[in-house]
Amino acid sequence: MTPSRTIRLGAAAALAVLTLILSGMALAALNAGGEISLGPASLFPVAMGYDRDAEQILAPATPPPLAEQRRAVALSRSAIRQFPYDTSAWLRLAYVDALQHGGLSPQGVVLLDRSYDLVAVDPDVGLWRVRFALENSQRLPPDLRSAVRNEAFALSTSGKSRKDLKEMAPTIQNPAGRLSLALWLNRLSSVAK
Repeated sequence: MTPSRTIRLGAAAALAVLTLILSGMALAALNAGGEISLGPASLFPVAMGYDRDAEQILAPATPPPLAEQRRAVALSRSAIRQFPYDTSAWLRLAYVDALQHGGLSPQGVVLLDRSYDLVAVDPDVGLWRVRFALENSQRLPPDLRSAVRNEAFALSTSGKSRKDLKEMAPTIQNPAGRLSLALWLNRLSSVAK
């Protein structure tokens, strides 16, 4: 074997080992809640790991204690530092704001609006976001209400999402939000004919 071939083969083997090590670190960070901690140092931050832990904190039907809400906020902010377009992290921040203030505060409205600025129609969290916005509709400025309506209309182009929106309508607690969705669905049904 020639020396140059030996060097190339050694470099390829080293690259394979490095890839395996980095993949293992990413998996460990994901499973460890977003990062690997070695004492005070945080290594290999992964937004999805932060997201997963924050979602688990906020998933129960009853709101978690304030300390856990703060932890979910910290995890969501860590996810945003890694991936600023993380719509679900922005929405979790708005959701915790609503929990802590009995509805969206002006800061919560900014957070919700930011999620729309970054991703106007999100097929992954769009239905949740539309519901959340409708539950807080009186607190939203007109341009944000318009963004919510546009997302609902865009989501309704999918048969399943349209069905989900129809099923969502009677479950919305806020009468103004329920009325808005009913009007949107009526408009959509007349356009579809």
